[in-house]
Parts: sequence; C-alpha cells; structure tokens
Amino acid sequence: MNLYGSRATEIPTLGVEEEYQIINAATRELSSDTRVLLSEGAALYGDHIRPEFHSPVVEVVTTPCSSPREISEQITELRRTMIGLGRKHGLAVAAASTHPVTHWRDVKLTDGERYLQISRDMGDVVRSNLIYGMHCHIGIADGNARIHVMNQARFFIPHLIALTCSSPFWQSRDTGLASTRTAIFRRFPRTGLPEHFESHREFEEYVALLVATGSIDNAKRIYWDIRPHPFYPTIEFRACDLPTKVKETTAVVALIQCLCTRFLALYRRDMSMRVWPRNLVNENVYRAYRYGVKSDFIDLPTGKIVPFRDIMRNLLDDLAEEVRLLQCEGEMAEIYRIIEHGNSADRQRAVFAATGSLEKVVDHLIAETAEGVV
Repeated sequence: MNLYGSRATEIPTLGVEEEYQIINAATRELSSDTRVLLSEGAALYGDHIRPEFHSPVVEVVTTPCSSPREISEQITELRRTMIGLGRKHGLAVAAASTHPVTHWRDVKLTDGERYLQISRDMGDVVRSNLIYGMHCHIGIADGNARIHVMNQARFFIPHLIALTCSSPFWQSRDTGLASTRTAIFRRFPRTGLPEHFESHREFEEYVALLVATGSIDNAKRIYWDIRPHPFYPTIEFRACDLPTKVKETTAVVALIQCLCTRFLALYRRDMSMRVWPRNLVNENVYRAYRYGVKSDFIDLPTGKIVPFRDIMRNLLDDLAEEVRLLQCEGEMAEIYRIIEHGNSADRQRAVFAATGSLEKVVDHLIAETAEGVV
C-alpha cells in the first residue's frame, strides 16, 4: 500500500525539550548554584533556556523544526552553549535521567509561585522527583488528527522507553531498572498511558471536568506519556529518558516523526492501526523500563514473547517508506546501533563494572554529553 503517492504528504513538524543535570565539576555532585548560568543562557537564547522545579535542572527548548537534522543542529548549539557557560563557573553538564549519586533532599528548589503551589499540592512526591527527560513535540494543526495520532502512538511508548533508558543509578545504588526515571515519575497523578479518546472534543470535556472540580488548574497538570499539548497545536511525547548523546536524541526524534507521518496519512484516508487496550501496552512499558533494549516484549498481535531487538528490526523494516520520504536513513542507522550495542543505561553500567566508581560514571556522562558538541 502506497500512502504517499497521488496526494500531497502532510509531514508534522518537530520540537524538542531536553533537561540537563548541572554538576559541580569538582565534587561531581549536582549543583543548586545555577542562577548565573540561567541568567547568561537566557541573555543569549531568551526562554529557550529555562529553570525547572529543582535548581540543578536546566531545560533547553528548540524552535519548531521540519527535520531531525534541524533538531540536531539546535540541540548541538544549545548543549555547546550550556557546556561553555558552565565551564566559566566551575560547572559541568550531563544528559541522563537520574544523577548517580546526589540525593534529592540535598538540592534546592527553584523559587516561584508555580513551583511553590506544586510543592504544596504534592509534597515529597514532587520534591523527590529529581529526574530529567526529553520531550518531543509533533506539530499537527487539526485537533482531531492530533487525538487520532495520539491513540495510535500509545502502542509504541514502550519502544521509545527501551531505546532511551539512561537512569540505572539513583542515590548511589543500581536500582535494577534501566529507566528509574519512569518508575519515579509514575508516583505523580495523571501519568502513564492516556485513555483512548474518540475526538478532541472528548479530550476537552475531560480537561474541563478536572478544572471545574478543582483537580487541576490547567491541562499542563496532565502528565501522560503522550498528551495533546494544552497551549500549542502539538502532541507531546513525554515518555523518553534523556538520551546522553545528541545523535541518540536525533535518532529517536526521527523515529517519532516517521511514526506520526504514518498515522497522519492513515487518518487522512479514514484508516488506522488496531488500538490496543492500555493494560496490555502497559505490560511492555514495564518490560521496557526494567530491561531496556535487552527486553523481551509481548508481541500483542501474536500473543508471543519476542526479543525487543527483533520487534524493532521489524518496525524499522515496516517504516521503510517513511524513512525514504523523510530522508532519515542516517538516523535509523543510529537506532540499529542502539538496539545492537545498548543505550546509555547499558554504557553507564559497563563503566561502573569496569571501575567500581560512580564518580567515573558521572565523568562518563559529562564526556558523552559533549560528544560531537565541543
């Protein structure tokens, strides 16, 4: 079946947010002394460099882009800037979803009424949420099309988690999970996979009910793995750990764009893939954040256990038409590299196995974050 032959192809735009660890270069602990870094970064890039709830978290945000290559260029520039500013102040930057050593009680919170309100609402659930992520925005103007694509994309959330795991260590321990971040964030309300929605109106009615009952003040307090953004015409993929290397972020973003291009083309032709129940997809979510690329997934169409690596090879074969259309063969080669050789969590564990030192793991993360950047 050729989805892209006779009519114009609708290719969704891309945007990325990455949240970085700011580290004291001498102690390798997280640093709460980030105000100067944020001030100097904002002077260069405005609100494309932002604070987050915990002081050692700095978020960078791209502009809307048409291709993963543009994302790569912007993320490279933003990382280079943050690394350079950090070095001026004895700070280092690392891209991973947990810091291997620092305890959340030892870091300061960012000032601001919004953050204080969240702290009052959720207490230690949010204070202990010292984690870092990568969010990918897919721009689709049509609200019902966004809901359709979200319904379809839920099935692939476990795949994205497995590819990006970067948080095996937490508070000086190996947790046994490849993505500790995923488990920690599940303590928030309104997390995990969303329900199936029939239309954008149905989603808006759900949000209106929560606002009317005082459950939330706006839809930003909905933290699903994938959600319609409350203020922009995008779908926000929120499930990923933060990839340590720029080329890994770019590859995963390219995969997301390929998937959403497929789902959008199907929607325009009144077609869709099967939408699987959330409880079944969640079985693979756990397998993904427990074992990463070493997972065995439940192949839901057959009911059999299949190695994740084989699941991904089959998916990449199936997306060959979108890969050609979007000209992202290089990015898909990086996906193959991840499934063959492992993700950031695997590399961190290898460093610890070789050295027995979590400080060396931090050094490794700092070095890989700068790979291809400076």
